[in-house]
Amino acid sequence: MNERFFLFVLFAGVLCIPLSAYAKPGEKLQKVEEQLAEKKQEQQALDAAATEANENLEKLRARMIDAVKTLQEKESEQEALEDKLDVLTQEIVDKSKNAAQERHQLSLMLSALMEITSRPPESLFLQDRARTDHIHRNLLLQAVLPRLKEKAEAAARDLSVLYELQAKLEGHQRIVSAARANLQKQKKDLDQMIALRQGFLRRTEKQKQEIAQHLAKLADEARDLRQLMEKVSTPRVRKPAGPVSSIALKWPVSGAVRKNFGDKDADGVVSQGLMLAAPSGAAVVAPAPGKVVFAGPFRGYGIIMILQHDNGYHSFLSGFGRIDAEMGQAVDAGEPLGVLPVKTGTKPELYFEWRRGEKTIDPMGGLTRRG
Repeated sequence: MNERFFLFVLFAGVLCIPLSAYAKPGEKLQKVEEQLAEKKQEQQALDAAATEANENLEKLRARMIDAVKTLQEKESEQEALEDKLDVLTQEIVDKSKNAAQERHQLSLMLSALMEITSRPPESLFLQDRARTDHIHRNLLLQAVLPRLKEKAEAAARDLSVLYELQAKLEGHQRIVSAARANLQKQKKDLDQMIALRQGFLRRTEKQKQEIAQHLAKLADEARDLRQLMEKVSTPRVRKPAGPVSSIALKWPVSGAVRKNFGDKDADGVVSQGLMLAAPSGAAVVAPAPGKVVFAGPFRGYGIIMILQHDNGYHSFLSGFGRIDAEMGQAVDAGEPLGVLPVKTGTKPELYFEWRRGEKTIDPMGGLTRRG
């Protein structure tokens, strides 16, 4: 009885098993292979997307380097136009002063002439002394009139030159205005490319906050620039081996050298880098390929950036008005890092220091010539 009941229960349980459980081993294998193929296709699609994104980023960076190079050339041209505008304006001011002086002298001479000729001629014959005065006045008139004519002609020439300069100034002002508009458009286009580049990095707000906190901690812990360099450098580049070699560097801004490496200031402090004066809001670029290892404010230096390069080199840049690159970001030579402050009246300045290990080096030896 028990054996029959057991067989019945076993038979009923077998009937309850779904038919899918009886699938052949080959069918299971095929299903697994299909799933693997789908996963492989997904991975290939992700890899292709990542490759395409990297290629697009590299193309964008190349476009940015070309764009910022053109922008720096336009900034130099704009600076020359602005300088010429200042020269013309000053020339007009000087000519206006000269013309005013000529007119004043002419006015005095005319007043004197009117005074000489104001007395009626017939009254001069009533006495000998008056007759003598009349002769003297005639002689004076003969001497004054040519001078008066010369002054009048000079005043007319000055006025003509002044009108020409004014017309030239107005024409140059239109050229400068058009150049400014074109420069602003190029800056706007570059800003859009920078925003697109930063978008490729796909940093979340949380990651950005963590980076900012890390940078703030580094800046707080470092007592000076040398110690900050030590903190942000990787151990393998802190003490480079081998002789110091010259590297081709790009000018970080389009501007003039205000202070050279080794120059002393009023307090006798020796400059460890270059001080470059550039147009207001000028683009700042990487002097050589490298990696951003610090970007933010640092005690006494304002907003700074430190780049780490191959063979133990570092570049230190300070004076930014805005930074457009992030910590950990790789940059090519000539790639935009940020911009200088926008100032009126005086040109902003960028400090550029070139280092290998703990030693500062004169960057002028490696800077490429500017056209």
